[in-house]
Amino acid sequence: MNPFYKQPVIIFGVVAPLVVLFGILGAVLNYRSGIESTYQVRKEQHAQDQKVRREREALGIKIREQNPHMTRWMALFDKAVGTSVNSLVGDVQKRYKGDEFQKTSFQRLMSPGGIGAASKQPAMQLKLTFRGTYRGLQNAFLELETQMPHLQLDIFKLKQEVNRNLLSADITYTAWQKE
Repeated sequence: MNPFYKQPVIIFGVVAPLVVLFGILGAVLNYRSGIESTYQVRKEQHAQDQKVRREREALGIKIREQNPHMTRWMALFDKAVGTSVNSLVGDVQKRYKGDEFQKTSFQRLMSPGGIGAASKQPAMQLKLTFRGTYRGLQNAFLELETQMPHLQLDIFKLKQEVNRNLLSADITYTAWQKE
């Protein structure tokens, strides 16, 4: 080979094609890594969407299970809250004997406090005082809050009576009402 042509042949015959080949290979690898990262992001989004869909279906099932109770719960808003709470507490008190559970005080507070005062939803506050055994109070509160889910506990003070077996509970509820 002629020495005059040796350098251009090496540059244009070997080096230039290798540079072009490596450039194309780099571009392909860069494009492939971009596609793989896009694939991973979309795969994670799809997994998240599937998880949200399953959670939404489970929540829908729970909501449909509550449908029979909704009529009863919505009817609670049509009744006077104070009267409803008094009658329910009276029913609960009839089931307990002696000192197990007694209502000692019931007040409707004139101005809403707690979270009821901070929201635009109409609400009233009820202050109740009970005396009884731990189990009696616990069961009464459980029944009261189960039967009247529109009551929200704001203040709960529990103290021991002089008789060491009895407790005194001062409770303030916010009762949500219809607009």
